[in-house]
Amino acid sequence: GQLSDTLCDVLELKDLTPERWQLIVTYKTSFYSFYLSVAFAMTYANVQNKQAYDAARDILVTMGVYFQAQDDYLDCFGTPEQIGKVGTDIQDKKCGWLFTKAYHELATAEQKAFLDKHYGKCKVGSSEELKIKKLYEDLGLKQMYADYEQESYDKIMNMKGSEQGAVLAKVGVPWDVFEIFLQKVYKRSK
Repeated sequence: GQLSDTLCDVLELKDLTPERWQLIVTYKTSFYSFYLSVAFAMTYANVQNKQAYDAARDILVTMGVYFQAQDDYLDCFGTPEQIGKVGTDIQDKKCGWLFTKAYHELATAEQKAFLDKHYGKCKVGSSEELKIKKLYEDLGLKQMYADYEQESYDKIMNMKGSEQGAVLAKVGVPWDVFEIFLQKVYKRSK
């Protein structure tokens, strides 16, 4: 995940695809920040059922992917006071959720040309960065993200009653572990 993220520095914008984003966030954010901490606790609790680890991984990778989309959204639309930092994803040419949706799914040829000229080449607060943020808004990415956030939450919560939830309950891993994680990130603003 980290290697794939670092490689983005030398790739062209057309190579910063939704599939590359999914790969980066699965193996950088999801495993590191979500799955491994729970898997460690399960190991410590002597859970030995491979299906339980697979079930936990399915839930937590889904949660980690959602978390990173949220982080990408907040980097662009959150204020420094709100998120505790200045968002730099546009300046830094990050392979982010907003960019990949805009560039590969929503932008016209003219809008792509603008992104090609300025994405990763403008400074924070510049008129070009502000125009990119406005482009994201004009493309409907704020609503698309809100819909994605709700769909992600529903998908994760529905896993409680799924095969994954049943496997975890059978070996004594309480659903509360996953719900507490989710409540910490759902609709967070920082």
